[in-house]
Amino acid sequence: MSNALSPTFIIGSIQIHQISGASCLNMGNTWASGFQSHSKHNQGFGNVYGERSSIQGNRTLQNDPDGLDLAVLPEHARPSWLSSWLRGR
Repeated sequence: MSNALSPTFIIGSIQIHQISGASCLNMGNTWASGFQSHSKHNQGFGNVYGERSSIQGNRTLQNDPDGLDLAVLPEHARPSWLSSWLRGR
């Protein structure tokens, strides 16, 4: 039997079904530094779950003329019209 304070551990099997958003999977000695997450979710189809899923003959169209996607840019990288609009809100 190994020492209870040992940094070594054994995992028989890992299954990862989804990592999304600001989530991550870290193994070993990791340090997330300066991490940023920005998200906008446009979904016209939905989700598919399970193993060996099959989607056939699918057609989708999504119209997203939303200029607010640019708001996550740092201020120095934003177009001037967007910075003016954000200040006026």
